[in-house]
Amino acid sequence: MVVPVLLLAVMVVCWAVTRRPRPVPPPGPVPLIPRAESTEGLLVAQLFGGDLTPAQYRRAMACLAQRDDSRHPLPLPE
Repeated sequence: MVVPVLLLAVMVVCWAVTRRPRPVPPPGPVPLIPRAESTEGLLVAQLFGGDLTPAQYRRAMACLAQRDDSRHPLPLPE
């Protein structure tokens, strides 16, 4: 008989604690949106932000790789 009464008391206390309104913290400064320092960084930010699909991201990265290869070709080892 003691255990069910004790369990009921604990449940009532837990319920009362969760029902108590919590103070709302004051609004802080709005965080700045980080700016991408490269085209790749911009694409990653757009991908994570939901502006690009994974397929669009891969296609854009492939175009960047082609452009980089044509502008800065790597010499083949001899």
